[in-house]
Amino acid sequence: MTKDNDYEEKSLEELEALAEERKKAKIVSELKLEDDKIQEEAEKIKLTEQKTAWEEEWYKAHPEKAPQEKGGLDVVGEVKGNGDGESGLVKFYNGYYKRHENMETRSQYEAKLSTVKDIKFQIYEGQKYGEVGMDRLFANTDSDSGCGDEIASWSPDDVYAKIVWNTFVCKADLFKIAVKGIAINPGDGLGVQIRAFGAFGAPSEVGACGCASCASISFTTYPLTLKQYNLEAIVCEKDIWDVGSILMDSYLIAMGDSWAQWFDAQIYSELETATPGTTEQLPVDLSCTPFIGGSCCTDSSLVNLYNAVHTAVASMREGSGLASPYNPDYLIISPTVAAIFKRMQHAQPIPWMGDVSFDDDGRLKKMSGLKVIEYCGANSCTDLADEVVAIIIDSRRAVGAVFGERPKTYKFFQSNCNSYRIDQWAFFAVGELDTDAIAHIINAS
Repeated sequence: MTKDNDYEEKSLEELEALAEERKKAKIVSELKLEDDKIQEEAEKIKLTEQKTAWEEEWYKAHPEKAPQEKGGLDVVGEVKGNGDGESGLVKFYNGYYKRHENMETRSQYEAKLSTVKDIKFQIYEGQKYGEVGMDRLFANTDSDSGCGDEIASWSPDDVYAKIVWNTFVCKADLFKIAVKGIAINPGDGLGVQIRAFGAFGAPSEVGACGCASCASISFTTYPLTLKQYNLEAIVCEKDIWDVGSILMDSYLIAMGDSWAQWFDAQIYSELETATPGTTEQLPVDLSCTPFIGGSCCTDSSLVNLYNAVHTAVASMREGSGLASPYNPDYLIISPTVAAIFKRMQHAQPIPWMGDVSFDDDGRLKKMSGLKVIEYCGANSCTDLADEVVAIIIDSRRAVGAVFGERPKTYKFFQSNCNSYRIDQWAFFAVGELDTDAIAHIINAS
């Protein structure tokens, strides 16, 4: 801020110019506030109109829920009376809007609401969405023959427990090992390329009055291509009446698990089928039979695998046979391979294996400075010749996995079939990138 004695030192022209600047700044600030208020009011009006349209559309499809029954909305989307004459949908959306006023912008909130076609809000596992989860809402589509659900085993002949079990699927969230900072947005095409440049040569000595010799660096790219993927199911309305809304919930949870399992499998496949920059071959094939006993170091599979991991890590860090050194940070193995490190002689840790540690659940956690992922989809322990039994990566460069659009759910109702078609669509790209950032440990030939 300008001090008082500074004003005294300024000329009349300078003071008048300063006053004009302040006047202009004040007017600009007031106009911006006015524009923001106008925009806010316009967005409120637009959102209210949209909510009214949704309400009318829903009541047309569900006349039995019409406002003459009064309003209110319970947690499963059924309209109930509340005595105040305001429709359940309007109350719900108004409340939801108020709870999320602090989103990045109200227009972004409205954009998220634009996907809503049905008031039943179903949430399913294994998928990530926007900040308030609006992508979890779904709308109705048509049916198909030959894809009906088979629910005979759930049709009530007895009283069922409230708990419902779902089949466990193999998933380990391998997205955490994918290269970060890759994005493909609508309109960008179906591909993305990561640019890379090589190292510069070493400086050279130049004598007195000598002239420098220029050098250059190499330029390469690593591409990923976006593809479209789908899951689809048919759920019959009659079967929902038979067994209840848990039927629809079960489909959505199972589909979410399917995506999670599939994404992990694609990432691992890229790493396992890549031609690695570093390969460490075991002197003999792994023995997968549990072994506790004998004198120290008689478990050759334990010792050989331990040594192979350390050798591969050292080779990558040194850059042996590679274009440059790497910094490996993850080891990916199956639980049956990880079990080899758990079968210590005399049920005691071997002193020189102090860098092997386990978590509270007994899973292998760290080894040779690497974070370990016990992935049920990795190659199981085997004595098959040349089989990949462990993968080491530098996660900054090894594999890319990126969404154009995360799995998005649509649920459409076709009245002539009285069934729901559930479709989930995703745009996803995955691929090996810098294969020098990948190391394989394989069985003997």
